[in-house]
Amino acid sequence: MKAKAPLTNKFQLKNLKGGVIPLLGISLIIFVLTVAVYFAANYVAESYSKDNMLSNWEYLYTEKAGAVPDGELRQLNAQTPILTERALRRGNLYLTRSIEPTDTGKTLVFNTDFSPAKIRINGKEVYNNHFSTAEFVGNCFNAIYLEPSTHSQNIEIFLKLPLSVRFEAYLNEGRNTVFHPNFALMLGAVLLTAGIVAAAVAAVLSIVRRRLHNSLYVAGIAAFAGLGIVLHLIPECTYLLNEPIWLRVFTTPVHLTFMATLACLNSLFRDHKKSNIAIAFASGISAVIVILSFTPLIVKFSVAAMCVLCLVAALYVAQHALRQLERRTQYAEPAFVICVYYAMAILLAGIFLLIRQRVLYIYTVALPTLVLAGVMEYIFVAEYRFNKKNRELHDEASVYGDSVDSISLFIRNMLGCSSAGFYETAVDEIISFLVKYRSENENVRCCAAIKEKDDFKEVVNRGVEGCNYSVIEKSYRHSGKNCLFSETYFDYILRDGDEIGAIIHAENISSGLDVFFVSMLEAVYCGLETTYENIFSQNNHRSVNIIFEELAENAELDNGCSVEHLQNISRFTRALCLRLGMDEEKAEHYAIAAKLHDLGKIAVPKYIINKEGKLSEEERVIVNSHTRFGYTILAAYSDDPLIADAAVIARYHHERYDGTGGYGLKGEEIPLPVRIVTICDVYDALTNERTYKSAWSKADAIDYLEDNKGKLFDPKITDSFIEYLNEAD
Repeated sequence: MKAKAPLTNKFQLKNLKGGVIPLLGISLIIFVLTVAVYFAANYVAESYSKDNMLSNWEYLYTEKAGAVPDGELRQLNAQTPILTERALRRGNLYLTRSIEPTDTGKTLVFNTDFSPAKIRINGKEVYNNHFSTAEFVGNCFNAIYLEPSTHSQNIEIFLKLPLSVRFEAYLNEGRNTVFHPNFALMLGAVLLTAGIVAAAVAAVLSIVRRRLHNSLYVAGIAAFAGLGIVLHLIPECTYLLNEPIWLRVFTTPVHLTFMATLACLNSLFRDHKKSNIAIAFASGISAVIVILSFTPLIVKFSVAAMCVLCLVAALYVAQHALRQLERRTQYAEPAFVICVYYAMAILLAGIFLLIRQRVLYIYTVALPTLVLAGVMEYIFVAEYRFNKKNRELHDEASVYGDSVDSISLFIRNMLGCSSAGFYETAVDEIISFLVKYRSENENVRCCAAIKEKDDFKEVVNRGVEGCNYSVIEKSYRHSGKNCLFSETYFDYILRDGDEIGAIIHAENISSGLDVFFVSMLEAVYCGLETTYENIFSQNNHRSVNIIFEELAENAELDNGCSVEHLQNISRFTRALCLRLGMDEEKAEHYAIAAKLHDLGKIAVPKYIINKEGKLSEEERVIVNSHTRFGYTILAAYSDDPLIADAAVIARYHHERYDGTGGYGLKGEEIPLPVRIVTICDVYDALTNERTYKSAWSKADAIDYLEDNKGKLFDPKITDSFIEYLNEAD
């Protein structure tokens, strides 16, 4: 027997073709734009710094620290970069240059890669930064003030090379030897300030309006990133913090910024706690390793390990986002895009750090953090609005349930009335329903008239002044609709065959006719029309199930589906009942009842049913309530055996065979017709396109049925249905 390919692999392939690859492309575009900004900013910074760069040095490597090397010195200038092929073996660098006489004092600044340094001017030592006492120092910035002189001054610089070869020298005007800020440091300061201000604003809003606390989180991340950048660049701007410990202390915050931002991004997903604990643990371990580094080799190893851990964490969060994307979690798409983008940014940042490009490394921290903070803020604000809407939906859900109960009561009351009291009962029940739906409708007015030859005779009036029934009739003739709706009124057309028998008019509806309200009114009309036909129609009465079938078909069309769905389920149900040994009459009975299984969807707002993407919990509660809604409406006709069975099917058709459904029925506790309709409904839904998915192939759908035997479906019924499907080929 040929082994089946795992179903999940097929779905993942579809997802890759339809959704993931374009998202990866978006991530790449954002990353390319970011890289362009990196190098543009670096080009501007270099152009600015070249104006006062001091070149034309002579240099040579030496094995002995502090010794003037023998041999021919090499040239270092703008056109001839410093050679590094023997740097790591010798470990020390000697540089020398003469400074022309000057009438003003100048500051000689040079940056290294945490190198202990010593400076001699005309043979006299004027600067010593742990040159004889440490293998590395906590600062990159070194500066001395050169007094005005009428003679040339010979400068000698001795450097240890603990990490890499770096030497950039500048000659600045005036005395500024303590602190010299650069553009990247100012960028970090701006980010820090903006984060603090944003955090303050978010804190006030969180306290005053009890909202946007997530914005406080994002602002805190931005402020922490700014602080990390400032601390990371302090060694580039001053020599005051030159103890070796500062190298380890200032290297850690930016790394923790990456990790904190990843944790913030990961927190968008529900099952994020364990992974955030793992990120926090990895952050702590790598931070401790860096802090405890005491030799140049361990520093290099710890920094590399730090970069690898950041990259692994980023890829893990990206994979986590991919899982959420497959589940159609809210905002999974932007989260996945930013995760992948951030992973690429961390990889680039790690490369810059490992090749000792500290300023470019900072750009790869700052810009992605700003991008991520902006996206996170957008998501959190949208999430706030989304949750607010969900709370409103939750409140409306209770209204929906009460309204469906009111419809059931309305139908029962109408069925119990006689011809003499029909119109008064109908008008009073409609007014009662409108007021129960929303209390603002307490001033609603309603009237009814019957058609007599070419005119109308008003039989009931509850406060309506001068209702023009002829105009309503013209609207009906023009639209062909039995229910006519406007913003503040509606009309019911009760027909006697093809002719108008009566009109019921309601007005002064203050709450307006929203989508759900219209669905409710259509359900009310269904009950009203059924009673009217049973009492007054001179033609053959339509059976109740025919009327409900029409309403079920309208519900399917309103929900973006086709009537074929009901026809298919009816056909599948009839065939399956016959295969299970039922007679023709019983099979036809259940086939008709099956068409009404989703009747309750008339009470579910269309924008929820047709929503693309994953439903919120509140939206899912409302959608799942359609089983109760359908049962409540159909149960009003429980004296009809077919409708009674349809009510049971409507109520339980989402039960699971393993007992994990909404009502907890398990195995054969679920009525047999329900188990039959359930598998027919699922198969037809899988093999037809919906707003939230494309149609599956027959083979994939059968695989799904096989995989869920004993879980969702009765195994015996599943086998019979699959045999039927295979025979149909």
